Amino acid sequence: SDITLSDIERYYEIGRVIGDGNFAVVRECRRRDNRQTLALKIVERSKLLGREHMMQNELSLLGSLCHPRIVRLFAHYHTHSHSYLVMELVSGGDLFEAISERGKFSEAEAGLMVSDMSEALNYIHCKSIVHRDLKPENLLVVAAGICRLKLGDFGLAMVVTEPVFTICGTPTYVAPEILFETGYGVAVDIWALGVILYILLCGFPPFRSRDRDQEELFQLIKQGQLHFPSPYWDLISEEARGLVRALLQPDPTVRLTAEQTLLHPWVKAMTSVCRQRALTDKTQRNTGHMGAEPERVQRPDQTNAAEIMTDKKPGHTSSERDMTHKEVSRNDERQTEMITGRRQGEHKAPQQQSKETFKVHAISPQVGVHIHSEATPVQYKPECISTDSGLPRREPSRQEIQEPDPKPSNSNCDPHKLSVEDSLSSTNTAPLTTAES
Repeated sequence: SDITLSDIERYYEIGRVIGDGNFAVVRECRRRDNRQTLALKIVERSKLLGREHMMQNELSLLGSLCHPRIVRLFAHYHTHSHSYLVMELVSGGDLFEAISERGKFSEAEAGLMVSDMSEALNYIHCKSIVHRDLKPENLLVVAAGICRLKLGDFGLAMVVTEPVFTICGTPTYVAPEILFETGYGVAVDIWALGVILYILLCGFPPFRSRDRDQEELFQLIKQGQLHFPSPYWDLISEEARGLVRALLQPDPTVRLTAEQTLLHPWVKAMTSVCRQRALTDKTQRNTGHMGAEPERVQRPDQTNAAEIMTDKKPGHTSSERDMTHKEVSRNDERQTEMITGRRQGEHKAPQQQSKETFKVHAISPQVGVHIHSEATPVQYKPECISTDSGLPRREPSRQEIQEPDPKPSNSNCDPHKLSVEDSLSSTNTAPLTTAES
């Protein structure tokens, strides 16, 4: 039966805004019966014109998924003008922001994150589901400190029973078989995982266009020539490099699977290090040794100089590092928009909702939520995401990452001088083709 928004408010206390974008807003909410804190995403359906199938596709897929490494969606409600999604609250932000703040991670932390991502991918791949947009923005951080990740945003995900030929995704993370248009499957997610691991370890992506030129970037990806430039990779173990090579195999038939990645010796070793460190820290707290500073989860042979770089010109001067986080965030939103051939909706005032009626469908899927930590509620406004599926994105901070030092001897491989967001964002100068879910 139809109910009103006030009926929903009898079951949920709707609180402050914690995320927003072009056609949706995310608010904190709390169940009145058990006081469980959740996230309520409110999507303005008029902003989804031309993208409705993506949201329906996402809800349909997520309804069949239940995994600790995938963000949960507990229920969804629909009116003629809005959709309301009750989701798991993930309050640690996203990996994109974590990389922006840290620049790079220790091998132990990177290995633990690879393990988390591989668990999620292995789960969906066993169900013949390909995500098709694995990137830091779609990986949510459970809590501060050591990053534990949950996979979200299934707007481009689909069930694959035969090779797919649609070109879609985000350029920096797109696999070569997508660009060759020879047909692809779940292995494209493993390629994206390899790109993310490369970034986590050294601070910049493996394939970078000199002039932010999309076609040049795609040629580099097709060639698949992997480099580990000095000094950024000098102190990173050969085992870690070996995994990067195995994940970034141009031939998808010899690329590692998600299950094989989980069983990789380096991943198992790094995961063990992090778990032992967490156990040690817990023991210190429980035994009252609060004054001792816990050992950092970082290999002693790793430097703190590297940073996330870009698909822009290697060898740029420091004066070229002026792009802000917000500016590049907008570039990143345009990237997937371009590669999928879809446009973002324009901002406009939300419609009045207090008297709306809608039907409710209780399910237990998962969906991605990006959270920001502003304590003051902001004005309700619609939102758009990089894959046009309605998931919220936070505005990144304007902090800029310092230039790494020393500089690599080969200027052609020098990826610095640019902001972190620009490095995670891929270059995009022209649309590819319309993605079809």
